[in-house]
Parts: sequence; structure tokens; C-alpha cells
Amino acid sequence: MKAFIALCFAVMLSFLIVPNITEKVQEDSNTADKMINQPVTAEESKNGEGKIHEFNEDVAKKNASLFMEALKQETDEYYKVKNYSTKDELISHLTNYVSEDIATYYTDGLFEEKESSLYIIPTELPPWLEEEQPVNIKQLSDTSYRVYQKNTSDLYGIYEITLGYEYIDGKWIITFASVD
Repeated sequence: MKAFIALCFAVMLSFLIVPNITEKVQEDSNTADKMINQPVTAEESKNGEGKIHEFNEDVAKKNASLFMEALKQETDEYYKVKNYSTKDELISHLTNYVSEDIATYYTDGLFEEKESSLYIIPTELPPWLEEEQPVNIKQLSDTSYRVYQKNTSDLYGIYEITLGYEYIDGKWIITFASVD
């Protein structure tokens, strides 16, 4: 008889708890959806290195702008770069903003070494992210994003730039760049 009463009590209790569990799961599910659709504020650790800094449009544009500014080197009247004497030195500086592959790609296209010095090749800068134009951001993971922007310029016409950002060694680095 005690077993029967315990069974009846358990069944009645389950009718009270189960609806609340469903509502709680639904609330948690909605919360997760909202977090994915909001600007990213990733706080998970990567390899125990601490919190990941927020990634948003301002961060994307600032890093892209800092890289372009770093490519613009002060030169003398013969286009000799004043602050760096080798491509490797410049690449080392550029890796504060972009991966080594991207730094090497742009350095090889815009600079040359001769007579133990670094010279800029007189040309226009490549098409790049425009700070005054909006961007679209796609989150690939907590530590990886793609940034898309459509632009028009007199020199390059209509183009779309895609930049990939990765969170590496405590900062957001551009690891991918494509212009179509």
C-alpha cells in the first residue's frame, strides 16, 4: 500500500514539474538564439588564455585601418623607407595586425629590397575596407569571424572585400583577405 501511495505521489509530482521543465528549456533556447544574433561578446577561454575581447564592427574597421596605416611608410625622395631596412622587419611590425602570410603578400607586392635598404614601389594601395561604409559580420566561431563590405572606387570600380579575423595571442588578427 505504501508503494502504491508513493507511485501516485510521484505521478502527481511529475505533472507539476514537467510543464516547468519545458518552459525552462524553451526560455534557455530563446536566450541562446538571442545571444547568437546580438553583437558578439565572446567570453570563453581559448587554451586557458583568458577572456576573448569583444569583436564588432569598430574592432574590424580599426584593425583594418591600422594595417593600412602601417603599410604607408615614410620615405625619402627616392622612395627609401626610413623606419625599416628589410622586408622581414616590416613584416614583423605588420603581424601586429595581420597574419604573417598576409603581411608577406602585401609587403612583397608593395616593397622591394635593394642596396641593403627597403624601398616602396610607387603605386596605389590595394582596395581595402572603407571606414565610412557599413560591414556585414558573420561569426564562424567564438574566435573566428568574416567581415564583408561592398565598395566603389574610381581606380578599382565596384568590389567586395572579405576579411577573416582570428583571435590569436590575445588580439584580433586579420588572417584572410579577398577582393572580388
